Amino acid sequence: MLKNKRLLLVTLALLLAAIVVLGMKIAYPSHRVVAFSLLGLGWLPLMASYQINRRLLRIQKHKIKKKTRPFLPHGIVALVLIAAFYVTWALFPVERSPLLGMTGDELRSGLSDDLSSYLMLRESADDLVETFEANGLLGREVNSLSRAERGTIRSLWRDGAMAFLEFDLLKGKYRGFYQIDYVAEPRLHSDTFLLAYMAYVAQYNACLQIVEMVDGNEFMETLLNEEGEGIPPDSYFFMKQRLTNPNVMLRLNAAAAYYALVRKDSGIDAGIVADFEIRRKALVKSFGANAEIFVENPLAILERAAFETLLPVQKNVAVQMSHIRTARRDYLITPEILAECQPRLEPGDILIQRRNWHMTNIGIPGFWPHVAFYVGTAEEVEAYFGELGFPPLDTLRALHPEAMVAMRTVADDGYPVRVIEAIRPGVVFQSLETSARCDYLGVIRPNLTKAEKFKALLGAFSHHGKPYDLNFDFTTDNMLVCSELVYKAYRAAGELPLQPEVISGRRLLPPNRLAEQAVASMGEGQAFSFVLFLDAVEKSNSIVERNAEAFKESWQRPKWDVMQD
Repeated sequence: MLKNKRLLLVTLALLLAAIVVLGMKIAYPSHRVVAFSLLGLGWLPLMASYQINRRLLRIQKHKIKKKTRPFLPHGIVALVLIAAFYVTWALFPVERSPLLGMTGDELRSGLSDDLSSYLMLRESADDLVETFEANGLLGREVNSLSRAERGTIRSLWRDGAMAFLEFDLLKGKYRGFYQIDYVAEPRLHSDTFLLAYMAYVAQYNACLQIVEMVDGNEFMETLLNEEGEGIPPDSYFFMKQRLTNPNVMLRLNAAAAYYALVRKDSGIDAGIVADFEIRRKALVKSFGANAEIFVENPLAILERAAFETLLPVQKNVAVQMSHIRTARRDYLITPEILAECQPRLEPGDILIQRRNWHMTNIGIPGFWPHVAFYVGTAEEVEAYFGELGFPPLDTLRALHPEAMVAMRTVADDGYPVRVIEAIRPGVVFQSLETSARCDYLGVIRPNLTKAEKFKALLGAFSHHGKPYDLNFDFTTDNMLVCSELVYKAYRAAGELPLQPEVISGRRLLPPNRLAEQAVASMGEGQAFSFVLFLDAVEKSNSIVERNAEAFKESWQRPKWDVMQD
């Protein structure tokens, strides 16, 4: 019995491991293969456990058959009743249709108006598909998109999401067509049915064509799923899942059969019906061409369920780890040291930081775990960007008034605000004395014009107040991590040789990798210049200022490099 329990525990452990691999996308892009391999391995101890109990089952076999055989017909009938109930519930909802409260004339008038709405929605869906086909943006790598192109995608997708919602409202209004007496009002019955069916087909076709254009571009899916700007959360995911939803498939197939019976009674314009016939035939053909979606969607649901199960755990662990520091000493870089270094900083500088003895360093790859964006005080911004020919503070105030209010306040530590960064609460302004109160500090400067740096400043300010992204994904803009804020601020200004990578299915650029990429393009005539490197010496609890060569090698230090010579 003990051996049997151990085998079952092994099966359970393999199942949990598969869920973790699937949800966290470990071994991406082969995470699904790994997860299902673990599930397959889980059958081995399960079958071994079965073999242990096989003898007992053989002894009890005749008794079990004798007890269960009389109930077999009941089980079959119950399954038939359940299936019939499901079909009836899906096709004929029990709620009273709003159509029943209307007179015949009101119905005819409403049908005429809603038919016009259908035509407009059909045209909107066609325009959306044609525009995406023409610009090719849905097939592009997300990382290659400019800010304007991302904005175009989001704007078009918002319009599409609204059109699909309007289609849903139209279908919902006429889904109770069957409550109109076919014998007494055959034309009204047929027209209300046909309007709902045409809306179903037009919406389904448009959704399917968009899915074909995205075609496995996972990060584009993430971008379309991002909430904000009038777009509901996970809109693309739910749209794609609807294509294979059992209720939708049942209604489409039942509607196709019913259409053959009642189309002769319809009074809808022949041209509209002819266009619908073309769309309906195209839809039937598309099912065979997109058969893989019927496999992909269930896998996506499993993956999403695993992710949503594990994400709260991941977030809680990250938050708890952020509170843990295993040393009692203060940070080695003091406000006095920072006061001496501050005159060497300029707006737009990138601060690369490390604090020893923090548990969060465990989960962040490499030596450098944090970066921040140096802004300077309002006076420094005015002096630095004043030569651009426009008032920089007035421009910031006009475009980002709330961020300007936060920038011009005195920090909690009594020092002036000079830094914007993404930390655990979100994107906030901090004093230099709080932000750079650490053990190691590197400062690098993008070799851009002041106009380009001001655009980066605007880009950083545009993210003020957004929450911290505990999912660590650069694809979306509604939540950010520290290196994402710096990267996206400078993406708004122009190109820098900073390139996010795909790690566990997420696009991201860890701070240490950002430092490595910057060092590779550092020097005269290159993208970055060295400004400052304050290096901790743990043995003497002191700080040593080192040169550019030392900083260029710093990213190669091991994660646990806390005992410097």
